[in-house]
Amino acid sequence: MTELEVDALRHSNSMFKLMTPEDYNSIESYKKRVKIYKDRNLITDDPNTLRLLDKGREEFYIKTAARIFEETPDKIFFNYCPNCNQLARTPYARQCKHCGHSWHDSIKANFKVNKVIELQSRPNSVFFIGDIKSGTISIGNKIDLTFLGVADKPVINSIDFVDHIAERRAEVSLGVYIDNETEKEYLKNRGVLAIPIIIEG
Repeated sequence: MTELEVDALRHSNSMFKLMTPEDYNSIESYKKRVKIYKDRNLITDDPNTLRLLDKGREEFYIKTAARIFEETPDKIFFNYCPNCNQLARTPYARQCKHCGHSWHDSIKANFKVNKVIELQSRPNSVFFIGDIKSGTISIGNKIDLTFLGVADKPVINSIDFVDHIAERRAEVSLGVYIDNETEKEYLKNRGVLAIPIIIEG
């Protein structure tokens, strides 16, 4: 989303939560709440932002989705059932709502990412440093980056260990090939992830 679209989404969601003056005990209570929302930049008076919401929330969602799909189709991931090729209910679903097929068995491991780095000596390679939380990882498995907002599942081409001698522990390094500079920077700047990502067979 563009910055303006993010502002419009924040404003729309906040106005929905704020409700109307009729939902408050007094108009003063409503005005106090509006002031709090404005002070926290949750709602705005910016005409350019509000123009995006002129035709309502639903129209804004549809237009924004259409623009994103048109301008960046390579960054969008659609989770299709491997059996019937129908669209799954969510990007992370592992069972088809249409034919009932389950592909939970494609998950080989869960990997907790602590950081993402790039080495100058290995151009176009990105290394996910972290800990295996469950399962077993092998070269040739795929890292599901859709959870991180990247429409890609690159193949793991190297597995190494990063020793932290002073801390008496080691982390696992999973190397993958990514040649898109924007995606590399985005992944490196994500920081520690609270939830493990999926490794597929």
